[in-house]
Amino acid sequence: MATLKLTIDGARSYADGRVRVIYRLTQNDQTTRIGSGVKVLKEDWDPLKCRINKTHPKSKELNLLLSTRLLELEKKLLLMTFTDDLTITELRDALLSNGENTKVLFTDFTKKEIKSLRDKGRFGNAQSYETALNRLIKFAGEDLCVDMISYTLLKDFDTQLIVEGLSRNTVAVYMREIRALMNIAIRKKIIEPNLYPFNSYKIKTEKTVSRAVTIKDLRKLQEAALEENTTMWHSRNIFFLIFNLIGISFIDLALLKKSSIQQGRIVYRRRKTGKIYSIKITAEAERIMNLYKDENNDYLISYLSIGETEKAEEREAIGLKLKTCNKYLKKLGKQMELPIPLTTYVARYSWANVAKSLGYPKDQIAEALGHEYGNRITGIYLDDYGNDVIDAVNKHVSSCVRMDAIHTPKTYDEVKA
Repeated sequence: MATLKLTIDGARSYADGRVRVIYRLTQNDQTTRIGSGVKVLKEDWDPLKCRINKTHPKSKELNLLLSTRLLELEKKLLLMTFTDDLTITELRDALLSNGENTKVLFTDFTKKEIKSLRDKGRFGNAQSYETALNRLIKFAGEDLCVDMISYTLLKDFDTQLIVEGLSRNTVAVYMREIRALMNIAIRKKIIEPNLYPFNSYKIKTEKTVSRAVTIKDLRKLQEAALEENTTMWHSRNIFFLIFNLIGISFIDLALLKKSSIQQGRIVYRRRKTGKIYSIKITAEAERIMNLYKDENNDYLISYLSIGETEKAEEREAIGLKLKTCNKYLKKLGKQMELPIPLTTYVARYSWANVAKSLGYPKDQIAEALGHEYGNRITGIYLDDYGNDVIDAVNKHVSSCVRMDAIHTPKTYDEVKA
């Protein structure tokens, strides 16, 4: 027989020390929680009487609210039949039903979206949703319904993450994922638009230290005498290949096949966004790719090959290679006394930094990187400027970094002249 008990979630507390008052639902040795929306300090809770102590300034008001809600739930439970045939989750959902539409748990809703993304092969987006889900549920509890995500909850969640030591921009990443999920919930009519909390809660970010290095630093890296076929040597090659392919992501580079080369260009669909990219192969990119030719391997860069790895396990397998690559790049960066930790992502930032230093307009740089610029969202990244323009930008950026590029034009204006 299912039972309900008013208690507190003592295992979890907010930044200010408060804990949630919950209704604990138990059936067949399984338990789950139903939120009450009330939070108190532990010392304000009487575990024997299952009520808020008189020390709390609003004890009478809150105790009445809690007991009334408990009575409602118990009456509903008493009127329900065949409860033994329901799982604990189904029983909780039935209790939370308003008689017309069952309230949707944020966990259940998000897991369905995650499954949908994985079925489509969008494992990166699925992982991002899962990480945000785990963080929010750890904070608010598994009984959190989609329509309970309010401005106040988001502000409390924001504060808790900052207290835990997360940066403002990391918090913003979680909030963007939650916002995306809430947008989906509205489109699917799971919640009404008037319940959208991001009309009031605004995601904040802060400017970070530049993750780019200069032409001088890049040449310094190229000059470094490294023993061939060592992990550091391979890592440097991968860094400059990413640079010459206009900041291609590590996972997209690792998944390139020989068939990705079409008429002197690398053509691929970006794993993260699904957009098609077409990049002309520079002389330096060709030199590096030739180092990894392998007739017995379908992958373009044999060093990054993951073999016959299952689709769902690709990201993890490539992630391990990325971790190793970044580890040795950071070591190399320290040896070269670079101002920032060197990673594969620095190659992407550095491409943009070099292009900017050469005088190229921001919109051309954004177009080349596939970024959103202003209010315009790029589709296929060559749409507005065409292959020739982007090819010329990349060739100029690449040539200015190569050590044999003493006589290359120094600025965009010189190229136009």
